[in-house]
Amino acid sequence: MFRNSKISVFSLIMAVLILGACDTSDDNNPSPVPDARDKFVGEWSVNNEVCGKSKYLVNISKDPSNSSQVLIHNFAFSNAGEADTAVVAGSSIVVYQQINSEGWQIQGSGQYKTDETIEWTYSLLISGSLENCSCTYVQQ
Repeated sequence: MFRNSKISVFSLIMAVLILGACDTSDDNNPSPVPDARDKFVGEWSVNNEVCGKSKYLVNISKDPSNSSQVLIHNFAFSNAGEADTAVVAGSSIVVYQQINSEGWQIQGSGQYKTDETIEWTYSLLISGSLENCSCTYVQQ
């Protein structure tokens, strides 16, 4: 009899400990993965004298229709009516070849640096004239 009561008490204690360890908010999902686009989002100051574009501002926002894509407003000082698209992976940003709303063919890539800058290299084909450019975006 004493042995059965020991087993019962032990079982009861274990059940309380096991059930007490359950967290109703735990839905077996890992911690949310940070959005790689966050560090690219915002207003950026550009000094691009290499391609004769002088100083201008660029705005980068998240593309609501694609979780790895951003929208770049005023890429290469184009003043295009529509934003250009870029894909973000980690600290890299890529503007795949596309024709913007100004009729320019654009493509390039950038690397986010720890000092809140993006180092860009890109090319523009405007009215048959090819320009290879590099510049630095500085976060505002």
